[in-house]
Amino acid sequence: MNPITYCMNVHKGESLESIQAALRDVTIPLREALGEPGAFPIGLRLSAAAAQQLRLPTTCHRFSTFLSHNDLAVIGINGFPYGAFHDACVKTSVYQPDWASPARSAYTRDLFYALSHLPVARMGDYVPSVTTVPLAYDEGHGISENIFEELCSIALFLRKLEGFTGKRMCLALEPEPDCLLESTQTTIDFFERLWRHPLWVPAYRNYIGICFDTCHFALGYEDPLHALRTIVSANVPVARIQVSAALEFNRYTTAEDLRPFIDQQYLHQTRRREANADLTCFDDLTEEVLPQIVGQSGRIHYHVPLAWAGTAQLESTRRTLTSAFWRYVRAGGWPLEVETYTYFVYPEAFRKRTLSEWLLEDLLWVKRQLQSV
Repeated sequence: MNPITYCMNVHKGESLESIQAALRDVTIPLREALGEPGAFPIGLRLSAAAAQQLRLPTTCHRFSTFLSHNDLAVIGINGFPYGAFHDACVKTSVYQPDWASPARSAYTRDLFYALSHLPVARMGDYVPSVTTVPLAYDEGHGISENIFEELCSIALFLRKLEGFTGKRMCLALEPEPDCLLESTQTTIDFFERLWRHPLWVPAYRNYIGICFDTCHFALGYEDPLHALRTIVSANVPVARIQVSAALEFNRYTTAEDLRPFIDQQYLHQTRRREANADLTCFDDLTEEVLPQIVGQSGRIHYHVPLAWAGTAQLESTRRTLTSAFWRYVRAGGWPLEVETYTYFVYPEAFRKRTLSEWLLEDLLWVKRQLQSV
């Protein structure tokens, strides 16, 4: 069955020491509660600071030994947020530096260096991956030439790294609302342009793909199964699937229901669905947006727990993850990663469970879906 884990971007802390503390305090007890045999797959999140720490061979060796000693194996690394991700206002700055900046490329190379030296989970035909920003936040300028050049350079780097280490790895761009990659069509269009670029060669094909986040596609009212099938049919490599759900509101939802989900840390792109199925898009969920969506239906880029079924006023897009979706995912064998990084800004109603309790329930929910098909 598909490797199932959770993304460690839910944990606070940017240093390697804080990562090891999270592994000891949460991940290892979680593995014991799940009772899974063999090495437990983990989805690391490394900031630029932690990645730089792992550039030192002795530090990298100690961390690798720590993982092996505790029977932990990496499915990949979240290389999306470059710096602080919790207890800070990230909003659109989470996409910086983007792929127009050499700093993004340098950070990503550090992550692949670390990944090549860590124990990795066996995943059938799939290889360890580093997830990254969807090129850049869309400010209306299109995809610049240097983005194509940076990605071609990364593909060459990964091919050379495989030659040196014997380990193939993949860069996984993560389409997200309001970014240069945000939908099935923008994703396919980009890859077709990338594959035609003068610096691209066919041998790079499997080194750059996508991380498919179910919340992000559902936000645009794309059926996750259809979106995933279409991307696979277009020969775009899918390196990892992040299983997540967006918050959904309806005509019964009040401002009081939605207000607790407004926060000053993360970007919560909001979509109001019109009677003709068109979408009216809002950059973020704010107090000013509330009067424009109350009494309407729509979805918000706010990752809610998968184990939460919703209420009459507030729902979850987990219902878009149908039995047919799970059959396709199971047949594909992709590694699965639960991503609910919003835990520390959850409203009080969600904070009645601890982080460990939510993670356990979410992982068990995913496991049940796969076993039921």
